[in-house]
Amino acid sequence: MTPRTKEQNEAIRKQRIYQIRNTAAEVYLEKGMNMEMGDIAKKAGLGRGTVYHYYNNKISLIEDLLIEAFEEAKKTTVETLNTHEPPLIRLEQYAKRQLGSWVQQPFVFILFKNLFQSEPIPIQNYNELLKNFHTYLYNPVTQAIEEGIHSGQFISIESGTIVKLFFGTLIGTATSYIGKNDDSDETDNANWINDVITVLFKGLKA
Repeated sequence: MTPRTKEQNEAIRKQRIYQIRNTAAEVYLEKGMNMEMGDIAKKAGLGRGTVYHYYNNKISLIEDLLIEAFEEAKKTTVETLNTHEPPLIRLEQYAKRQLGSWVQQPFVFILFKNLFQSEPIPIQNYNELLKNFHTYLYNPVTQAIEEGIHSGQFISIESGTIVKLFFGTLIGTATSYIGKNDDSDETDNANWINDVITVLFKGLKA
């Protein structure tokens, strides 16, 4: 048997980490901080030793998971909100991209769910992560909504109320969908996302 190349080993390592993160997110949505490394290994179909090879404990795994989630969410925020499109279009694209990301990568959803609701997570850099969430993820949405109000595209009420409604709707509907529809396919997910976007923006438009 031909030995694997360095590149092949690196690809396997990245795929394994991605698998562990996504599985950990699924277990976290079921059990919260009561999850154990053995739960993750069992659900992923991996040996406990394999999971421990990459992460010493569940805290280090959750911290790594949330840091990666933040980078993914920040990328989506920049790519959808930092454009020259009208505020309404930017926010629709943002919401659709974030929901799609949450379905495909539940650890990104966990980031939003916990930090939007300010639910403390026992990781070393929680306060810094919460600060960055507001600076790089929450505030850009607030700014886009304020632009939408001033341009007459959104209903004229206090922007902070709309922002809370915006995130609350996305997170609330995702809570009842993600991890609870194991038999859903890409079409089901796309239909769900479109339904959420339609209902949300129907209530926000002026």
